[in-house]
Parts: sequence; structure tokens; C-alpha cells
Amino acid sequence: MPPRSWSCVQVFSRSLALLASASAVVAAPLSAPVPLSVPATELSVPYTVTVTGRDTLIAVGRRLLADPRQWPQLQSFNQIADPRRIPVGTVLRIPLRLMPAEAVSATVVAVSGDVRGADGRAVAEGQTVPQGGRLRTGDGQATIRLVDGTVLRLRPSTAVQVDVSRRLPRVGGVLSGVQVQEGQVEVKAQKATNGGLPGFRVSTPQGLLGVRGTEFRVAVDGRAEVTRGEVLEGQVAVDGLRGKPGQRVNAGFGVVVDRTGDVPPPVRLLAAPDLSALPVLQDRVLVRMPLAPQPGAVAYLGQIAADDRFEPVLQTVRTEVSTTGTALRFADLPDGRYVLRVRAEDAQGLQGLDARHTFTLKARPEPPLPTNPAPGAILSAAPLEFAWTAAPEAGSYRLQLSRSEDFRAPLHDRRGLVPTALRITDLPPGVYHWRLASERSATDQGPFGAAQRLELRALPAPLAPPVVGTGGIRLGWEGLPGQTFEVEFAREAAFATVELARRTEAPALEVTLPGTGRYFVRLRARDPDGYLGPYTAPQQFSIPHCLRDGQGRCAMSNAGQSVLIGP
Repeated sequence: MPPRSWSCVQVFSRSLALLASASAVVAAPLSAPVPLSVPATELSVPYTVTVTGRDTLIAVGRRLLADPRQWPQLQSFNQIADPRRIPVGTVLRIPLRLMPAEAVSATVVAVSGDVRGADGRAVAEGQTVPQGGRLRTGDGQATIRLVDGTVLRLRPSTAVQVDVSRRLPRVGGVLSGVQVQEGQVEVKAQKATNGGLPGFRVSTPQGLLGVRGTEFRVAVDGRAEVTRGEVLEGQVAVDGLRGKPGQRVNAGFGVVVDRTGDVPPPVRLLAAPDLSALPVLQDRVLVRMPLAPQPGAVAYLGQIAADDRFEPVLQTVRTEVSTTGTALRFADLPDGRYVLRVRAEDAQGLQGLDARHTFTLKARPEPPLPTNPAPGAILSAAPLEFAWTAAPEAGSYRLQLSRSEDFRAPLHDRRGLVPTALRITDLPPGVYHWRLASERSATDQGPFGAAQRLELRALPAPLAPPVVGTGGIRLGWEGLPGQTFEVEFAREAAFATVELARRTEAPALEVTLPGTGRYFVRLRARDPDGYLGPYTAPQQFSIPHCLRDGQGRCAMSNAGQSVLIGP
């Protein structure tokens, strides 16, 4: 006998019509068992019984055959010379077609999304699937339990038919098998309790897989006309079509069988991806899971479930490897606890071993959008006006203002803000960071939005009193290295009409003004990075009316003063 973990997979060359004939028997009442119709090609996997005492084929026929009179077929099939004398220890092979069987149904134990039966009607949890019954998943998925306890998980876009679902009352065993026409099925097969019967079977357009106690995945790619098998637990033997050499596939290996029936050497499945760097808290509605590069991986498959059973799978996402960074993205998940399952896919399409990561999603209420100041704003030191949008589900808001990007020691931490605006005064010049969060209540806060940066620049210092000459003025003020300055003169404080404008690289200016009388002056600084500050407050001065000489200059008294003729 094979080891305990052994699972036998035999791939036969037969048409789907022959496979269907195994399930074409009309269901008979339990009180009247009938022979199970099995095609002749199935004789290679008969029921086996070991003779332990004095026995005859006639007695065996009475005990095990639907029609005891067919014992001569046993004699011929087993090449028994004397049907009345069978040596102890002889292994008799009994074609399944000769044994009585009772039709039983599989059961749908879980369903989500669009799953329909052969009649096109939606399938519900608890519904039975008779022998010959079909299931097709659209964007949904289903889990069914067969008569032998085998559990099948049907992933989206999968079509399956229950080919065989029979109980053999004479020997206390069951026969079960399904046909996977397309899509992917995850199988958790039960170990056979009756060693004389063939185990659970999975047929595909490329062949038949007979299984005894293992966990594996089978996927049928209709376009490529291939069947992919990935063994996760146990051991599998794969026989080729038309007698071609087979292969033994251990746990952690996979095989791809194409329409030729050739069975290539098994390949090692890719290792489980490293998910140790993924965060345990996700705070955005779009859940993004960046994946570290893995040798041999061309794509990744990620599945989200509410618990470790993955029943059901809430979302499945496949993403190809990118040189700019590979990530799985999941949307439209409500807040809560989730389990992520990730496996890598190689160039042959074989999916590797699973890695799991548990995380919590807390993305609601969503943060508001800041509207003022603009991102990266440069402002003059003055009262700051913060404003933001009204967010859904928000009863109030929280604003933090910090000198550092990590917000470890915020200068301001305002909670319970009901208006969508806030003024903060008396901030010194410098770089600041601010962020917002929505609050449902005092104990239910959503995540902070992206931090915004702003810079406060000092206002220009007030102008020193101007030094007024007979026809001009001399000004001086404080400035910073690299600054340039714009100076304007006007007759009115509103500066509706500028009488004179000058630019200077030095914090000083001496100019002659066009006429005498009252003037106003103001200036603003331009920083080396191009930031143009505000104007200073207008300051007033006067150019005196004086007695002019022939050259237009003010006449001077003996004391050296201008001779004024008016204010």
C-alpha cells in the first residue's frame, strides 16, 4: 500500500461523453439498488476485495453484485480457474458497473454572489445538488460538500458538474466525483474509509484525477486548453494519456497537463510571499498592500476574507509584477478585521503557497479635504485662516498643527470643531504642518488626512522716518540677504495712482520726487525663491515749497536752511 499521505491521480484518455455516462443512471429508490453504470474504461479502477477464507465466486456474487447471476464475469475478469476454490489472499477486482448503488446528493454549504444551477436559477445555501447537477459561478463563489465529505470551493467564473454521487450499501462505501469544465476549484478531499473503492475524482477536458485524502487546487484554462494542478498536502501520482509515462507530485509541487496528455516533470511551487512588512492597520478606503519582489513571480493573487476559514472570499485581486512597484489593491471594504491571503504565480500559471496577514481597516469617517491654505502655501506672519470641506458621517473635526512632520508634539490640537474653519493667531515665522480628521463622536475618530505644509514669512519691518531733502527723500529699512525690494510713491494713501516706482537690491533708496507737497510711500520685499511679500503700511511725508534759484534748487539762508515759502 502507498504511504498514508498517498493520493492517486490517474489521467485517462477518454471523451467527456464517456465520463458523462458514469452519471447517466436514473436515480433508483433506496429500497431497490441498481447496478452503477460505468464505462468499460473504468474497469482499471474497480472495487477490490481480499479473500480471507474459504469463498467462492458464487458467494461473492450473492454478497456484492446487483445481479448474483453475473458471477461468471468476475471469473473472467479476474482469470479464476476454479470458481469454487479461491486461494486465501487472492485480491478480487469487481467492476463498479456490476455493483448496486444508491444515488445521493451533494450539498451547498456556502454561497455568495452570482451562483446558478443548470436551470439558470440562483443557488442558495443548504440546497442539494443531485448526480448530474451543475453549478456555475459568475462573480460569485460557492462551497459544496460531497457524499464522501470532500469539500469543494468554487471560485468565480467556474463551471462544475457533479458526475458521480453514489453510495454502495453492500460494501459500506461511497463514490463521488466532479467535472471541472472551466475555472478554479480548491479541494479538501477526505481520506477514503473503504480501501477497496476508488477515491474522489475530478475530471477536466484534459483527463481524470482520482484522489485519496489530499488538499490541492485544480484550474482549467479553456483558452489555453490546459489543466493546472497544485498539491498543497499529500502526494499525487499523475498518469499520462494513452499510456504515456506519469509523474509523482509531492506536496509543494505542481504540474501542467495540456491537451496532448503529456505529463511534464513536476515543478516546485513558489514559496509563500513575505508579508511581514505589511501594516496591521489600514486607514484608507482604498486598501493598498505593497509586495516585496519574489524570484520567479510574474503575478500575485490576493484574497480577502473576514476570518481564517476564507468562507467566503470577499474579494479576489490579481496583479502582475511591475518594475515600478507591485501592490494589491482592494476597494469598497467596510471597516473591520480582515485576513489577507497572497500567493505568487509563476510563468506557467502555477500558483504557489499561501501567506496570510491579518489587519484592521479603520478608514471612516473619511477625513475632510483642506481648502485653505493651499498646499505648500507661503504666507506672511499674520492670523492663519484654516478651512476645509464638510465630510460625510462627520459630526465634528480635529485639527493638528505642528512644527514637525511626525506630529509628535503638535503646537495646536483642536478637537470637536463643528465649523469647517479655524483661525490661529500669534504664530512666529517658520515652517508648519497641519492635518485634519473627522469625528463621529468623542470616541470615534477617523484617520487623519494627508499632512499639508505651509511657511510663514516675517512681515517687513516698519519704515524708518524718511529723511526729506529739498527735492527728494532718503529711505532705509530692514532686509534679509538676497532680497530685492519694490518701492512706490503716491499722492494718496490708497495708491490708486503711483507717482513713482523703484526697484532696489539694497534696503535703502534715495530719489528725487516730481514736485513738492504731500506724498505716501510703501514697499515690499521679494525673496530669493520668488516669493513676493505684502506691502508695508503707507507712510506720509512732505517735500517743502521753497524759494528756487536759477538752477531750480532751494535758496539757502545764511544759516544753511532752505528758504521756505509755504508748507
